[in-house]
Formats: sequence, C-alpha cells, structure tokens
Amino acid sequence: MANAGLRLGSGWRRVVSLGAAACAMASVPLRAQLTPVSDTTRRDSIPAVLIGHVVDSTGVGLPGAEITVNKSDRVHAITGDSGEFRIVDLPAGTTVFNVRRIGFETASFTAVLRGGRTQRAKFSLTPVAQALPVVAVSDTATKTHWLDDFSRRQSTNRGTFISRAEIERKGARMGTDVVRSVPGIRLVPRRGGIGNQVLMTRGDGPRSCVPQMFVHNMAYSGTLDDFVAEDIEAVEVYVGTSEVPAELDKAGRGICGAIVVWTRDPRKPPE
Repeated sequence: MANAGLRLGSGWRRVVSLGAAACAMASVPLRAQLTPVSDTTRRDSIPAVLIGHVVDSTGVGLPGAEITVNKSDRVHAITGDSGEFRIVDLPAGTTVFNVRRIGFETASFTAVLRGGRTQRAKFSLTPVAQALPVVAVSDTATKTHWLDDFSRRQSTNRGTFISRAEIERKGARMGTDVVRSVPGIRLVPRRGGIGNQVLMTRGDGPRSCVPQMFVHNMAYSGTLDDFVAEDIEAVEVYVGTSEVPAELDKAGRGICGAIVVWTRDPRKPPE
C-alpha cells in the first residue's frame, strides 16, 4: 500500500510540473503585449492647440483674417476683433499655415506643434496698395470737378445716389455698409467671413446677380469691400438693367446692375 501511495504521489508531481511549464510558455506572448509605450509616442497621439495673434505693421490686431493649412482651402480659424484666433485638435508635428486678409499680402508661417500642449504665435501682415484707376487731371482742373459725372447722372438718371454726408450719417465702416439699405440690394457673407458680396435682387428676373463695379467710371474687378467708407466720397447704385446708364454699358451687354465708387478728391495731396 505504501508503494502504491508513492507511485500516486510521483504521478501528481509530474502533472504539476507539466502545468507549470504550460503556464510559463503562455506567459511569453503576454509579456510582449505589455511592452511599455514611450512618453513621446503617447504625447504625439494627443491633439495640440494653437493660439495666435495677427497684427498689421503697427502692431494693431487685424480682424477677419483667415488661417488655413498650407495646400488646403479649409478655413481653420478667423481672427476676432482684436486679431486673435484659437485652433484646437491639431495633429502634433510640423505644420505650415497660411494667413490671408483683404488688403494685405498673404503670409505663411511654420509651427512645430507638440501633442497635448497649447502654443502661441504672433505675426504681422504687410498691407498692399490697391491699384485704382488713374484719374487724368488737365490744366482746366479748376473749372471742372471730379464728381461732375456723379452730379450729372444724379439729375438725369434713375438709381440711388449716396453723397459723403449720407455716408457719414450712416456711420458706415466698410464699402458694403454704404449700400446696405438700398432697395434691391442683398449682402451675402463672403467665403471665410471676410467682407460681403453684393447681390442685386430686383429688375433682372427671379435670380440674383452680381453687379458690375466701377471706380471713377472705369470698370473694376474687385469688390466694394476693397474700400473703407472713410475713403469713399460718393456712390452710384443701379439695380437692374433698366437703371444702368448706357455710358456704363459700353459693350451693350445689358449688365444686370452697376455700382460706381467715387473716392475722395484725387487731386488733393495726402495729409
């Protein structure tokens, strides 16, 4: 009986030994799965935050500037009244941003973003001079006035004529503020929230149209918000084909509407 018990005990020890070996083999891949992740890898997986400040050459904040990622049209942020912006959920790493605003040269900057951190950037934009049509002034300038055509059309044509005094009464800041209350005018925010697009909704059927812009009677390819109200002396607004003077539609194309901007006296030297 004693021998039988010994044999049973030996067999039990063999079973335990085999079970321990099996557990040891199973633990090998488990240790591989638990290999620790470096702190750098963990940080890079966390989004970064960028807070920026866009200013002009004098250090004054610029509102309405668009911030986009290079080679992408998606607007990530638009600066507020003080020129500041905040972008969240940015991937860690090196990113090139573009900054653009009407009246200023487009600028680019590179940010090296670290995951899980808030970083700051400040940069300035350089203003660009808006090329305006040249106004010829002859030796008889003392006998003529640069607003003669404005005054003549005001007395003989249909349309809306806005003088400098009216612009000041409106408290207008941008060009589109000057025409905001004109019947048949609708202002639509431009892409990215920079300025407004003028649409005319009367006199050309049910569809809206973009009016032809003129500056001092010369066709202009820009927009009304290229001008601040302070630089405008007078504005003519013609809503619908029937209101547009023939002298503005020289090609006879039947343009759907027109806006003529007269800037401050071009003969007056700058102060």
